[in-house]
Amino acid sequence: MKKWICKNCGLYKKIIPSHIKSGRKVFFIQNVDNINKTIKKGAVVSRNKDLLIVLSGSILYMVKDIDVYPEDAPVYFVYNMFGACECTTK
Repeated sequence: MKKWICKNCGLYKKIIPSHIKSGRKVFFIQNVDNINKTIKKGAVVSRNKDLLIVLSGSILYMVKDIDVYPEDAPVYFVYNMFGACECTTK
């Protein structure tokens, strides 16, 4: 997870959904219904604009890229606890 820490400010870099490419292992939330949600792990098969096709087990899921995060990235509550990088330099 060290690669997600900004060298300038020391905070965690934000995930850029458009940078998630095919072959990347990701986590995503599957809505079973309005109440039950499950977190699944899979690999991105392809991308079409903001829609990803993710293979999890033997099932293909269509997921918006904003609902997916790479498996090696910090989870969302880490950004809330430690802060998110706002630096403009890459």
